[in-house]
Amino acid sequence: MRHAAALALTAALAAAPAAAGAEQAGACHCYQDRTFDPERPAAVDPYILATARSSLVSAAFGVAKRELVGAVMTGTAADDLLLAHWAGARLGQAASALLSERKVRPWSSLLSGAAGLPGPIEAALKAGAPDAELARLVVEDLLASRAGATPAELAALRAAGAATNEAILAVALAKRIGTTPAGVAAPVRAGRSSWGALLRAFGLEAKGVDGLVRQAIGG
Repeated sequence: MRHAAALALTAALAAAPAAAGAEQAGACHCYQDRTFDPERPAAVDPYILATARSSLVSAAFGVAKRELVGAVMTGTAADDLLLAHWAGARLGQAASALLSERKVRPWSSLLSGAAGLPGPIEAALKAGAPDAELARLVVEDLLASRAGATPAELAALRAAGAATNEAILAVALAKRIGTTPAGVAAPVRAGRSSWGALLRAFGLEAKGVDGLVRQAIGG
């Protein structure tokens, strides 16, 4: 299976125009490009990566995707949305209440005294890590506990420079095709392909990302 995956990755690199680099998902979900265009291979990547994150949060915490998309479109930071649902599940509080408190208090304060936090997240909170790092650690915790990603695989993605949303997609796609997450992300991180091109190589389109992520984490 891994040999077949490697051949497909090679085919994707040969067939797809080189991308200047995968664009990262921003705060807005009103993306105009939602299907892969071989003439603009990276144009759909922001939508793909935003979908990967919203699908992870939706599946992991049982919240409707339309609710998540609506929150982001009305100004809620994607990192805050993720952290609110994760913290709410641990603290037995509504994510909406935590988001309201977040307007006046940092996450280090909101999570102060919470029991049973994963070691890396607890250490990051004590060190005053920025929200982006906390969100990354929460995503890694979910990918490990729900998708079976190993510490070595997650470390390899970090070392390769994969962004948080890229890590979600890389783990989900690697689980589907039977290879390593870093191996999936490598051609995109090197600027030789795009996420849209890689998905197309394995018979997937942007609209299939939701099912791909849900299957990976069992949601």
